Amino acid sequence: MAQNKPNAFMAFVADWRACNRFGRGLSTSEAVAKCGPIWEGMSDRERGPYKSKAKDSNVLERESKTERLNCPGVAFSKMQVEKNEAIDAELQMKRNIKRIVLKATNSMKLEEEEFLFVSFNYFTKALNGDVYQPAELSACRFSLKGGISSNYSTMINPGHIIFGQTSDAQDHSRTTHKLPLPPNAMGEKNLGNLYSDTLKWLSASNDEEDEQYDHPVIVYTTPELMPVVKSCFRYLACEGDTDKHAKKIIVYDICYLFLTLKKTVLDLVGVPSDHMNIHVTNSFFRRDFFEFSSGIACDYHEEVDRTKYCTKSMVLRWGYMISHYICGDLAIPLQPRKHVPIEVKHSYTVTPGDSSLALDGTSTDSGYSGY
Repeated sequence: MAQNKPNAFMAFVADWRACNRFGRGLSTSEAVAKCGPIWEGMSDRERGPYKSKAKDSNVLERESKTERLNCPGVAFSKMQVEKNEAIDAELQMKRNIKRIVLKATNSMKLEEEEFLFVSFNYFTKALNGDVYQPAELSACRFSLKGGISSNYSTMINPGHIIFGQTSDAQDHSRTTHKLPLPPNAMGEKNLGNLYSDTLKWLSASNDEEDEQYDHPVIVYTTPELMPVVKSCFRYLACEGDTDKHAKKIIVYDICYLFLTLKKTVLDLVGVPSDHMNIHVTNSFFRRDFFEFSSGIACDYHEEVDRTKYCTKSMVLRWGYMISHYICGDLAIPLQPRKHVPIEVKHSYTVTPGDSSLALDGTSTDSGYSGY
């Protein structure tokens, strides 16, 4: 049996039921019987809005029938729009990273330019949306010359696990960070205060221009963690007094930052950089040869032998990796705890010059000029 097309009278019935407290308790047939006499007494002018609404509904129905859908019922056109938006966002991110590095280079402050690295652990991910429930947060402030100057780390107790996700959360915790689940989770329970404190710490390095024009805070993480970091910041922001701060944190790809820095530094010292690409820098991060360094994780993950998954260890290792592959080209001496873990000996020596950008700094047995 063919489905009846929307008509003006039924549009009126739906509107009457929505606006009439008595009508909400009636069935459709009862509402039709009640509205019949009212409809008959209405003029063409009064019926006009309902005729327009019915016409619009018929047009939308015809369009939906001709629209191609995928298996879950999502229109291909909508998927294409989302794909184009993602491509545009990635291109904008790359342009902004290049602009940041170029600005620091032109002002002769590339070595002092500070970058913020952020990582999250999570308990579970919602099945029907891009929502990650945060479990641990760490961030560090990094520059080529000073290495890691400060770090921020905290565990998070959201109070409860997303309904129906306890088993998934247990599996994820057991195979990764091994943090106890809510309500027995460790760390901060007031997520609103935690978000405010985190935003305050991240904003501490903003210069006068950033404060004057209310520029967003830019943080960097790995491509795999970008959706996690974005979602966890949104989760914390929703618990705050206001959501207006959510737009103040932008998450960028640390691998592309690494690529941009490396190519820029090689150009500065006159070394060809054509062989450098995103696949090379991604392989450096996947190699992660500081993964098993001791003394860089939080006390809890050191105790349970899960230092690899500790967010504090992650952000410190990212700083160490960038230092390892770039500082030698700029003749910057590696300082323990700032550029490398305290027990690691770097594989090159630096001959001091008038400036760390001077080319009389030499690198031996390091392979920096080759990468």
